[in-house]
Amino acid sequence: MADFTPDALEAAGALKPAPDPGYTYPTDPAVAQTLQRWQDMKFGVIIHWGIYSFIGQAGSWSLHREDLGDFTDKAAGFEGTDGQYQTWYYDQARNFKGQEFDANQWAQAAADAGAKYLIFTTKHHDGFAMYDSAFSNLKCTAEDAGLGRDIFAEVVQAAREVGLETGVYFSKADWSRPDYWDRANPISDRFHNYDISVAPRRWDRFVQFSHDQIRELLSKYGKQMMLWLDAGWVRGPEEPFKIEELAAMARELQPGILMVDREVHGPHENYRTPEQEIPDQGPAWPWESCVTLTKSWCSMSRDDETKPTAQVIEDLLKVISRGGNYLLGIGPDATGHMSVHIRESLSQIGKWVGAHAVGIYGTRRADDIKVRADNARVYCTRKENRLFVFVVPQERPGRKEIKLWVPGRYTSAQMLDGGPIQFEVGDGGAEIEVNTDHICGLQLS
Repeated sequence: MADFTPDALEAAGALKPAPDPGYTYPTDPAVAQTLQRWQDMKFGVIIHWGIYSFIGQAGSWSLHREDLGDFTDKAAGFEGTDGQYQTWYYDQARNFKGQEFDANQWAQAAADAGAKYLIFTTKHHDGFAMYDSAFSNLKCTAEDAGLGRDIFAEVVQAAREVGLETGVYFSKADWSRPDYWDRANPISDRFHNYDISVAPRRWDRFVQFSHDQIRELLSKYGKQMMLWLDAGWVRGPEEPFKIEELAAMARELQPGILMVDREVHGPHENYRTPEQEIPDQGPAWPWESCVTLTKSWCSMSRDDETKPTAQVIEDLLKVISRGGNYLLGIGPDATGHMSVHIRESLSQIGKWVGAHAVGIYGTRRADDIKVRADNARVYCTRKENRLFVFVVPQERPGRKEIKLWVPGRYTSAQMLDGGPIQFEVGDGGAEIEVNTDHICGLQLS
C-alpha cells in the first residue's frame, strides 16, 4: 500500500497564505448565484496533465531551483546543468504524444464518481498550453508537438456530454517566458528574476500576454464555471497582475463566472482552496479542499495506487459537514493512461455517493449538531427541515451495533441505503441504533 501520510503528500507545492484582509462576498448577483450553485454541487475533480507527466514528475516544479522536496528534483536520468535542463524539459513536448488519452474516459469516470464539475490544467507553471493558444507556440497544437491536438477542447466536450460543469485552471506564473524568467540571469526560486522597477514594460508585456491567453480560454471553449488561478505568489506589490482588469474582462466574457485567485485573498477569491488539507473547523466563507486521490496531482506510473475508498468518502464527509466543497485531484500518466486503481476507486466512490446523494448535494453544514455515538465517528449535513447523519464505524472487523443520540425533535428516521434502523424519541433528542460495518447515512425529519 502506498504511503499517504502528510509528509508524502507535500508535493502539492503550496505556498503559505498571504496576509488575510477577510473574505469579501461577491456583490454581482450573477456571481452570487453561481457561487450558491457551486456550493450545492459539493464535489468536483481537477485533472493535472502536461509535459511534467511525460517525464514522471508531479508538476512542473523541477524547473526551478528551490529545494522543496523530491518533487522539485530534476527528472530521473537527466545529466547536465540547470540551463540545459530547461532546454531538455521543453524539448520533451516533441515526444509527449499522449496516445492513450481519452477525454471521454476521464470525464465519464469523474461523473461516475459523483463529481459535478471538472477543472483542467490548461497551463501549469511551465507555460506549456494544453489548448490551442494563438499567443504562444509552446502548446499542444504546435506543428512539432507530440500531442498535435487541442486537449482542453476534448476535455470540455467530453465533460459536457456527461453533464459536468467545467473550469479553467491557469497558472499566473509562466517559467517559459523571458518576460518572467530571464535565462541570462540565475534562476533560484519560483519568482521573476529581474528588476521590474528597472524594466516595467517588460513586466507589462508578461501581464498582457497572460491576460490575452485567459481571454482566448474564456472566448473559445464555451461556458466556464470558474477561472481557477494558481501561482498565488504572482501578486502585488512584488508581481502585480492587474487582477481588477482581468476580473472585469472575465465577467464581460463570462457573466457570473467564479474567480479563484488562489491564496491572494480579497474580492477576486470567490472561494478559498486549502490544499492537501481539511480544516478542523470549517471557515465561515465558501471554501474547497483540494486533495489528491493518489500521492501526486498526476499519475507517476501506469498503476498508481489510490487512497482507500473509505478514506476518500470520509474526507468528503468531513468537508461537506464543515461547509466546504471537495475537489479530488486525479491525472493521467505519461501516455494519457488511467490507472486501473483510479478507475476502480472512482467507481466505488460513485456507488456510495449515489446511494447517499440526498444527504450530500444541496446540503449545508451542520457541525453545530453534537451527536453522541458509540464506536463511530459522525458527520452531519442539513437540507431544509431534514438532518443527515453519516456514521463511520471505528476500524474493527465485523458488523457493529452503533448507538446514536441526536439532539432535537424528530418524528422519523431512515437509512439512506435502505438498511434497518431502530428509532425512538427520547428526552430532548432521538435514540437510534444501526448495525453496520461500513460508512452509512441516515435521514431524520
